[in-house]
Amino acid sequence: MPVFSHEAGPAQKEREQIKACQAGDVNAFADLIVPYQQQVYHIGLQMLHDPEDAADMLQETMLKAYRGLPSFRGDARFSTWLYRIAVNCCRDLLRKAYKQKERPFCDFLGEEDGEGEAAIADYSFAPEQAVLEGESHAYLCRLIEGLSPKYRLTVLLREFCGLSYEEIGRITNVSQGTVKSRISRARAAMSRQALQDAEQFPQASRLTGQRREQA
Repeated sequence: MPVFSHEAGPAQKEREQIKACQAGDVNAFADLIVPYQQQVYHIGLQMLHDPEDAADMLQETMLKAYRGLPSFRGDARFSTWLYRIAVNCCRDLLRKAYKQKERPFCDFLGEEDGEGEAAIADYSFAPEQAVLEGESHAYLCRLIEGLSPKYRLTVLLREFCGLSYEEIGRITNVSQGTVKSRISRARAAMSRQALQDAEQFPQASRLTGQRREQA
């Protein structure tokens, strides 16, 4: 088993873990993947709206990552590569459900003509409990859940996974300009909804805030 340097920073340690995985070390893969499991599951939960489907997507993502790691060249960060696998797994599950007539399918990858404004189209995920309990993270999740898929995914990758505009563009197959536009429109839609919620729940105005953007 390889010994990872305690002096190395996180990026160097990750590179060493990847090399160990590519050499066949299964334990190194477990250590490599653990820091990303929660984010991958959260992507599945937000995009699929079902805990069981999200868990299945997580397992499928881990399996595909393990199988694909020998060919990973490091052209992108490991996290970007992994999240792209997760997004494609979500897409595959949604397509399968659509073919089985279990749910509608709305593609969230690639550019579209006439992007239009974002809106909280599905607000069936009522925020009352999150607002009343003062849970800002839960409230933000509720707002994001109501966004249409392409906006929801972009916000997830930015806010929960911490990816840059360039990395999000790679995953979603759109330009950086489209990424910035989608984030801006999504935040505007969430802000509008938060203002509406604040009329009924004054606490809501304290649960949302804007963060200065960095590409």
